[in-house]
Amino acid sequence: MKKNCLLIIFSLSILTACAPPQNSSTQLADSPIQAVLLDQPDLLNDASNLDISQQMNAADDPSNAQVTILQTEPSPDAISKTRTEYLLKRDQQVWKIVNKKQSYQCTKGEETTDFQVNPCP
Repeated sequence: MKKNCLLIIFSLSILTACAPPQNSSTQLADSPIQAVLLDQPDLLNDASNLDISQQMNAADDPSNAQVTILQTEPSPDAISKTRTEYLLKRDQQVWKIVNKKQSYQCTKGEETTDFQVNPCP
């Protein structure tokens, strides 16, 4: 009888350990940078030259942040740099993306020093 009881307990513990975690699809961001990396999971792997800056509205207890990512990739097409700007807000302890916009600096065209919203020709 004890062997059967131990076998049942052992089997249940194995099944419990193999159960998938609940809410695994929902990842929470503890910082603005983490929220951006959740939005672009391959960001650190894909770019050859990457500049990330973060600005907060307060040093002690920030509630708003802006993260700017500047990616420079040498390629034969017309885009030389891509800038992605994120506006984030803290909801309790979780940072959430409020707005995201991309702009491009083209290697071809009239104004190659400015960033533009429309993709390069």
